[in-house]
Formats: sequence, structure tokens, C-alpha cells
Amino acid sequence: MSLSLPPLKALKVFEAAVRTRSLTIAAHELHITHSAVSQQIKLLEEHFGQPLFIRLPRGVEATEAAQAFYTEVRAALDRIAMAAEQLTLTGKNRIVRVITAPSVAMRWLIPRLSQFQIDNPRIEVRVTTTVSEHFEDLKAPFDVVLWRSPLERSGFECVRFLDDVSAPLASPHYLELHSITKPADLLQASLIHLSVRAEAWQQWLIKAGVPVKKKLPGTSYEHFFLSLQAASTDLGIAMGSLALVDDDLSHGRLRQLFPEVVLHGQGFHMLHRTGETNGNALKTFIAWLMQMGVASAYDPDKRYSADSTM
Repeated sequence: MSLSLPPLKALKVFEAAVRTRSLTIAAHELHITHSAVSQQIKLLEEHFGQPLFIRLPRGVEATEAAQAFYTEVRAALDRIAMAAEQLTLTGKNRIVRVITAPSVAMRWLIPRLSQFQIDNPRIEVRVTTTVSEHFEDLKAPFDVVLWRSPLERSGFECVRFLDDVSAPLASPHYLELHSITKPADLLQASLIHLSVRAEAWQQWLIKAGVPVKKKLPGTSYEHFFLSLQAASTDLGIAMGSLALVDDDLSHGRLRQLFPEVVLHGQGFHMLHRTGETNGNALKTFIAWLMQMGVASAYDPDKRYSADSTM
């Protein structure tokens, strides 16, 4: 029984239009005209006998049925792109593509990659970073995504591989200059906030038994590594994930305050491709990531703390 496939050229246009929510942006991305995009969308709508988009004053929005179809189309296009690349590289190094946040790449993944590459010289790990908080915005095809929450995507499996435990962090010099002996003292300190984790300080202080107002004073940074740099250079006290600062703690660049009080997040999750597209290369990399996650597991007895905050 032969399959009735929709116009394949139109599928790529459809994918771009749903993802960008704009026919104009999709046309620019695909280097074709706006009318060409409209024509391809019309072909698909005629093929399925139903509208696929709701026209809005600014842009378009996929119908519920079209959104479900998009999920499968996006996964299929990714698989085709990866299969094509692997066919091109037959007999050469196998490639594993990873997408994650800059902080995870810089402070956890890349420092551990050298030993993996030594042990697996025929596997090339390509790391791409994204500052987007929205998984749906990712454009490049990937084999693995490392994210600070669970993810879902057709053709992929999601597993938790690394603890996400946050605590107050400060430089030894800052702690020498400021008397901080109890959690309530932090209300008088220079708190460093992370814009994408705006409630972290309030949550920690409440857990520590400190009454807090709705808005806490301090400076806010957009990216995690900027907040850590600020803490390392004596600008204040940051709230950071311990898995991403283990090297700073072990070398004394940062100290963990009040280690008996920590915030437990959902954990860092790994969304990875299933099936045999990358064969043993992907399986080897996934197994290694899980091993590294176990090695980095949170240990409440492993404390790098200032004496005044024990």
C-alpha cells in the first residue's frame, strides 16, 4: 500500500511558518518570497482539505491539528537532516550534536569532555549553546539537549541526569568584609539575582526561616555565568547551582553559605534521540553523560563553607 505524502517542499515551509508564527519571517529564513510561502501553505491546506493557520493582525498561529502535525514534521525533518549528514560521513568520525545553555556548557560539560574525546577519538561532540529559555525556539538539528527541566519531543527520550541544588555563594574576600553569621544577615547584604530565576532568593530565605518582603534589594543579571562572575569579584552573594560551581568551591574561589539550607530543583534533564540514527556513538555519549551525572550528584556532606556560616 503506497503512502499518500503531502507536497514535501511545502512541509519545510510549513515547519518554518509554525515555528516563527510569521509567513514573512519564514520567507526571509528560507530565502523565498512571501507569496511563495503563501502558495506552499495553500497547497498543504488543499491537500488536507482544511485550514492550517489562523491569520492574526500580526503573524499567524497554527490550528490545534496543525500544531500536532508540526510536532511530527519537525522530528521527521531533523531525522532526515541527521541521516543525510551521517551518510556523508560514512567511514569518518561520528558526530553527536549537543545543545545546552552557555552556563551548563562552560561550567559542567566542556570541562569534562577532554577525557571523553581521549577515550573515544572517533566520536566528535559538537556543542552549541542557546540563551533561549524556550525549547521550541531551537532551530538547529540535535541529538542531545541538556535542559533545566523535563522536555518532550517525538522521536526522543528524556531522562534526568544531574542534580540541580542551589545555594548562596560568595567570595572569601566578600565574607571577610561582611559579618554574615545567620541567614537573616543576608537581608543587609548585596544580593545578586538572576533574571530567569527571579524567585530563587525569596524561596531560599523563606526555607531558611527568614521573613521577606515581596521585592528584595540587589543587582540582577541576565545570565548565570555573569552572576557568578559578580560574586567571584566581591560584588555580592549569588544563588547558584552547586553542580555548576564545583570547581570554584573546591579551589576556594567561592564559598557556600549555610549548607544546611538548599533549594532542590527539578534537575538537569537530557533529551536524546532514540533509534539507530547515530548508532553506538550516541549510545556511548549518553552512557558517559549519565556516568558524569552520577559522579556530580549532590552530596550534603560535601561542604565548602566559610567557617562563620557553619
